[in-house]
Amino acid sequence: MNEIYAALLEEAVSKGKKYFILDGSFKEQREFINDANRLKAIFCTRRAAKSYTCGLYLVKTCLENPGVNCLFIGLTRLEAKGIIWKDILKDIDQKHGLDIAFNGTELTATFPNGSVIWVTGVDADADEMKKLLGKKYKLCVLDEASMYSIDQRMLIYGILKPATTDQRGTICMAGTASNVTDGLFFDITTGKEAGWKLFQWTAEDNPYVAEQWREEIEDIKKNRPKFMETTLFKQWYLNQWVIDEDALVYKFNPIRDCVPNLPMGLPSWNYVLGLDLAHSPDSTAFVVGAYHALSPTLYIVYAYKEIGMDLTSVAEKVRSLEVAFPFEVKVVDGANKQAVAELNNRHGTNLLPADKTGKVDFITIMNDDFIQGHIKLLPQTKDLQAEYQKLVWITDASGKVKEPKKENPNIHQDLADAALYMWRYCYSYLFKDAIPFKDMSKIENWEPVHIKKLEDQVKQAQNPHGLDAEWNEVWQEDWDNQDFM
Repeated sequence: MNEIYAALLEEAVSKGKKYFILDGSFKEQREFINDANRLKAIFCTRRAAKSYTCGLYLVKTCLENPGVNCLFIGLTRLEAKGIIWKDILKDIDQKHGLDIAFNGTELTATFPNGSVIWVTGVDADADEMKKLLGKKYKLCVLDEASMYSIDQRMLIYGILKPATTDQRGTICMAGTASNVTDGLFFDITTGKEAGWKLFQWTAEDNPYVAEQWREEIEDIKKNRPKFMETTLFKQWYLNQWVIDEDALVYKFNPIRDCVPNLPMGLPSWNYVLGLDLAHSPDSTAFVVGAYHALSPTLYIVYAYKEIGMDLTSVAEKVRSLEVAFPFEVKVVDGANKQAVAELNNRHGTNLLPADKTGKVDFITIMNDDFIQGHIKLLPQTKDLQAEYQKLVWITDASGKVKEPKKENPNIHQDLADAALYMWRYCYSYLFKDAIPFKDMSKIENWEPVHIKKLEDQVKQAQNPHGLDAEWNEVWQEDWDNQDFM
């Protein structure tokens, strides 16, 4: 510990002032950092200094607790370094002369008292979470918490919570609204998850950027008013949970695509069952579709999902659905071949493995059907409708969909997958209108055909060798002008 910091600490202690590292911070930052709850979350607009707040919290914790480990987690290791390394941790170190030793290879910031801040990322691969096992943590911070595609509940409750038990450590999540309107952080910020203390403020509460922020808003109002209607503005500037339609996997529109019942006047509907097998935490999903040879529209008439179903329960559910819907075929995700074999051989369900190749391409084709109004959902599909309105592609920090496209696995999609299997079997997107019937006994129908045949016969008689008429005239003119003498 250097002399400057030692002197400051001694002065602070003598004055009964414990947290001198927070000198220069604003009220909302101090309230968050000094709060005693062990599960805390920050939900702020952009430029509200949430990441800097987390950096102050990490440094303060290390200074006050010799020999502890603290953890900063970003989406990826590189993104985490870009957020916290230079502009936050090194900035705090320089301002207060803390003599922190920075290791850019290991991404560790080691304090003179032996405490360490570890910087890492976990969203690149679910296996990255396992690397956090084995250490004890005094403070864990998960930044950009609204953007993750991993299972946050497993990360927070399964890995980090036990790792903070020994030292009665704290876990913090920090983020801004995004397209991911599902998962742990969403539930915390909307009051659905108990046990967390939520802190909210905006960039206007940050005295270091408040004036610039107001100028930015005024500039947008004056020069780019249409931008205020965009999803990005509502997320970044207003911190509202809204979904960018471009990020939605399925182009389902509840106003356009929901109907109360099957249309009248078309008997003998063909019913198809789509089945997606899972146990926990995902659900086994059942989706029933109805199509007709005389209609281009697929009707999704029933959707149901349940967690923890064993194979016998699945078979019983299939049989109960067969009573209501005489299935033409039943298609199932065939990834678990043993489960499918058990259902067919032991329970007689007669399931066919679904075609899963080219998933993204077929989602695109299915979206064309949605846009054209060729897929309709009936009232017994509320859970499927909810999945359609939440499921998004994985996006980067700017909200742009990453390529190649992948569905965000942190959002449930069991019913959506079952519906896709069913839709692919029905081939409703290949529908063509039948050729209208013509009564050939009527003169207006047979006369044009008869005249056309007569014209073809005359042309054949005049040009038996099938020569082009224009070429034949030129050839004849040349022939007449030939001098054979």
